[in-house]
Amino acid sequence: MNQQPLINERLFKQHSPVTSSTDISEFIPYIGIAQELHILPLLGEALTDELCEQIAQNTLNEANSSLVLRIAPVLSFYTVYQALPFHWATIVNKGITIRESENSRGVDISDLAQLRQWIKNDADVLKRQLADFLRKNKATYPLWTDASGCDGDNEHFDSGFYFPKR
Repeated sequence: MNQQPLINERLFKQHSPVTSSTDISEFIPYIGIAQELHILPLLGEALTDELCEQIAQNTLNEANSSLVLRIAPVLSFYTVYQALPFHWATIVNKGITIRESENSRGVDISDLAQLRQWIKNDADVLKRQLADFLRKNKATYPLWTDASGCDGDNEHFDSGFYFPKR
């Protein structure tokens, strides 16, 4: 598995909910985490590896370049979702501290939880839109397989019962 980020800082800034004046250097490490947790399961390993390799070699074809532009909003929102708790609090040698500034008041844990939920809700919608795009363009992305367990309108149902074969 290649750890090449699928988006760069410019795409992150362009598509994330953080303001343009925000120093995004602290968000960058979370791109890989968000990619691993939220994008890889959707794209699958084969398509993700192809994209990472083409990005690393600067050889993105037109279809994959278009796909990366569709991945950017999803990955940007999930990156912020993953990073927010660590922007609210910092782990230091003496423990965990809440970040506050002289000119503003930090949000409390319930405010942070609500903000994360809003960001995740938006990210989930963007992810469904990306999945729909991939389903509609399956011929363009042959390495992609729909791992959602859905076949159109009918979702896979697992009753939770296991019957061993005799």
